[in-house]
This record gives sequence, C-alpha cells and structure tokens, in this order.
Amino acid sequence: MNKIYNMVKEVFPDTEILLIYYGGSKAYGLDDESSDIDLTVVLDGFKGILHLLIGEYDFFVFSKETFIKRQQFDDSIIAYHRQAADNIMGIYSNEYYLNPKFSDELEKLVSNIDRYFICNFIEALLIYERSKYEINKTSKTHYHLFRLRGMLDHYDRTGVFDLTVDEPWYTTMLDYKSNYKNEKAKKYVDEIQNQLNYLENYRKEMIDNGLG
Repeated sequence: MNKIYNMVKEVFPDTEILLIYYGGSKAYGLDDESSDIDLTVVLDGFKGILHLLIGEYDFFVFSKETFIKRQQFDDSIIAYHRQAADNIMGIYSNEYYLNPKFSDELEKLVSNIDRYFICNFIEALLIYERSKYEINKTSKTHYHLFRLRGMLDHYDRTGVFDLTVDEPWYTTMLDYKSNYKNEKAKKYVDEIQNQLNYLENYRKEMIDNGLG
C-alpha cells in the first residue's frame, strides 16, 4: 500500500489522503490474473470525482463529500458510482490505508448497512445494468446481477447482508464472468433479464413491507 499511497500523493500533492482501499473484483474476493486493480481513493482538499488509469491501477478518486454522498446513494452521484457502494463491505478483507481523522466517519459508513442501504443499492445496480443491457446483453458487468442475487438469498437465509454469495448464484456468477466474451454467454441473455425483473420485484416488496 505504500507504493500506491506515494503514487496518489504524487498525482494529488495538495490534498490530504483520507482513505485508499481496493474495489472491484479484489474487494469482492473474485480477482484473478486477468482482473483490473481497482482502487477507491478519498481525498480532503479535492473536489468532485475522477476516474484515473495509471499503469496497472484503476483509481476512482472521490472528495470526502462525494464519497459520503455515494455511500448515501445521493442522486447527485451517477448510478455508475452508486452501484459500487457495496465494495466498502470488503474494505477490511484487504490491505488499506486509513487516515485516523477519517476513522469515525468510515466506521459509520461501514456499519450503516441496513434495509435502506440494500434497497438503494438494488436501485442503483438496476439503473446501471438496465442501461448496459440495452447496449450489450452480454456485458461483463452483468455478473453483478448474479452476485447480488446470491447476496440477497444469503440475506434472506441468515439476516446478514454482506458480500457472501449463496449457491447456485456463486457458480453462475463465475461461469458468466469467465464466458461473457464467447458463445456460451448467449445462453445467459434470458436469465440476465430474469434477474433484472427479480431484483426490481424484490426492491418493491422491501418498500411495501417497510424499510424500518
């Protein structure tokens, strides 16, 4: 993490680094040799959001304010970023940097995984994945639909919403993620639509049953 910290400091010398942690496949425990290395960076003295590719690293850079808004699913943050809000649940599973001055706020964000969070997360993922589906019915990102389905099955079974993906969705997710570029992906087109519909109905039932 020292190398990454120094890289961020070199690119943003007039800011204070509050948080750096792995996102993407590494956060979800799904990384392999072909995976991108995604990193979420939170800075004080920075404004807005920036996506920056440096060498092998894909940086998603947030100001403190926009990062908190992302975690709160504020509509001012586009769905592309909101639908990654669950990666914070994997923060302690990998190496990370935390500025002590941000520790209390981070703890609040990590512990604030309630029914409102789940409902808003489903909505953000649906917005993003429906837009991707209209363009490319076998987009790589659709594996997140199977991932979330398995997470919700785990939640229904245990009452715990975390990054655990129950079967058969774990196997389905990995199979799709490995084959989205080839002919095998075509067999998933209808199932992807089924999951979009399932998640929409799941969210509606959550709202109807109350989020408190």
